[in-house]
Amino acid sequence: MNNILAVITQWEDAPAVLNRAESLAGKFNTSVEVLRPLHAPLGSLSHYFGPNDILDVRKKVLAEERNRLDELCGERRWPLHLEWCERVHTTIVERAHAYSAGLIVMMASHHSVLSTLAHTPDDWHLFRESPCPVLTLVRVGQPITKVIAAVDVLDHSEDHQQLSARVIDQARAMAQAEDVPFTVLSVVPDPALLYAGLVNGPVGGDILIEIKQRAGSDLDDMLKRLGVSADRVEVKAGRVEDVVNRESADGGLLVIGCAANRGVKGLMIGNTAERILHNMQSDMLVVV
Repeated sequence: MNNILAVITQWEDAPAVLNRAESLAGKFNTSVEVLRPLHAPLGSLSHYFGPNDILDVRKKVLAEERNRLDELCGERRWPLHLEWCERVHTTIVERAHAYSAGLIVMMASHHSVLSTLAHTPDDWHLFRESPCPVLTLVRVGQPITKVIAAVDVLDHSEDHQQLSARVIDQARAMAQAEDVPFTVLSVVPDPALLYAGLVNGPVGGDILIEIKQRAGSDLDDMLKRLGVSADRVEVKAGRVEDVVNRESADGGLLVIGCAANRGVKGLMIGNTAERILHNMQSDMLVVV
């Protein structure tokens, strides 16, 4: 893994983000760079103050933020960046490119700073544009006890297969670094849910068995092709967001793929991924 970019969007989350970035940097023998994106709607002050006054306010805010960042990082000899920005996610992406980051570490925003200031529904906009995987942390964190790679094996398109390979590779690396069990999980649709609103719809168990067998065979073939062995390989049926969040509870690190910027369609893309984000109860690594 290349350089790690630790992003501080809220000061209350800073210690957890920095500690996690430092821990991973030690395990992967890489470096850390810190970004504090700062967005403040000073434009509204133009009704009350002149341009020079607004500039003075901005300088004071930047100075205070810089002092706080210096104190927080202490003796850590990391490059520190405080950047005034219009869109938080754009600044993060630009800094990740400039730093050649191999991983971004930040707190999941849910409905806080990133979602409101970047004018997006959630972190999903950042995931689509990020040049590298993004590790989002939950505020009530737990020690990592397992790593779960969630992939869709029923999509056989080349782009999606390549994305699944990257998800599995990143998940395996994380499991090895954390020294915890590694699980590969594929979630298939439950016919009972698909036909729930239809009169006399076919909801027989044979259909589900056939789907799970096909997915299981495809998953085994994928792992053999990649030369990967996992502690657990499972196929489960249900709503993707429900299954993966349940499986990653109690200290699990969930690893999923984001291919929206590549035009690939799949279960881990779009609204489903957003639902996973909204309901996430554990740390999540989003791979591009």
